[in-house]
Amino acid sequence: MKKLHLSVLASAVLSATAPALAYEAGDVLIKFGPAMVAPESDSQSKILGLQGEVVEVDDGVGFGISGTYMMTDAIGVELLGATPFEHDIDGLGTVLGGTRVGSTEHLPPTLLVNYYVPVSDVIKPYVGVGYNYTTFFNEETTAELDGLLGADYTSLSLSDSHGVAYEIGFDIPLEDNLVFTATAWNVDIDTTATVKANSNLVEKIDVEIDPWVYMVGLGMKF
Repeated sequence: MKKLHLSVLASAVLSATAPALAYEAGDVLIKFGPAMVAPESDSQSKILGLQGEVVEVDDGVGFGISGTYMMTDAIGVELLGATPFEHDIDGLGTVLGGTRVGSTEHLPPTLLVNYYVPVSDVIKPYVGVGYNYTTFFNEETTAELDGLLGADYTSLSLSDSHGVAYEIGFDIPLEDNLVFTATAWNVDIDTTATVKANSNLVEKIDVEIDPWVYMVGLGMKF
């Protein structure tokens, strides 16, 4: 709560001292900064029929960047990208509980249409909706999983995901063409995790990751 109060106070100070901010049709906005993916994961076994959740996906951090083309003074088309996010995958339940199953990296390119709400000249809140494609790679398993399954080696693969993304954020001007920006996305990411031991199929797990993604940083208007 203290951090939230400080964030609100900082935004208020920036708003009070900021120059007027206006976007026009034809403007290009480039935004960048550190980003965190916080999954709200839920998972279910497909083969063994294990009860309850089977795995959970931990948070991951990276560097986000987006480019927006303003179609009108209030509507922009945004392409969101990032450096790869890396996540640990932990086991849950009676079979996998307490086991570090593995890890994966992913890239979540997202295309959105944003509406910049015309409420003020010194802050530009916006909302958006769009399409997300997430691809997973560098999936790895652990020696813990090898031992649990009694295998010489194990493997993990995650299917790619297609889903809807929602966005909310705001820009505050620092100079004529420089802004402070803060954004949150909620992304529909569903994948199937396939686990093999000694090349034999052991389990398939449906995983709903559905993360919140947060980014704060700077933006430049061209």
